[in-house]
Amino acid sequence: MSDSPLIDWSTIIHKDVRSNDGTDIGIVDAVDDDYIIIGITGPRGEYKFPKSEVNSFNGLKVSLKSSLLELEKYKV
Repeated sequence: MSDSPLIDWSTIIHKDVRSNDGTDIGIVDAVDDDYIIIGITGPRGEYKFPKSEVNSFNGLKVSLKSSLLELEKYKV
């Protein structure tokens, strides 16, 4: 992806994920060609986000472009 903030997507596996409103979402479980899979903190479940949803990665946390409410459409 040319607009990607990351070059090596494997660096985000097992890292925390936070929405743009500061809510902790969960942990990155897996990455494939187009998506990242996030295990949800709290109730069991997961999200499957397109990689384009990632805003930044600081080495510890993945920041997403959307709020928790906006991310509900990616809940699996």
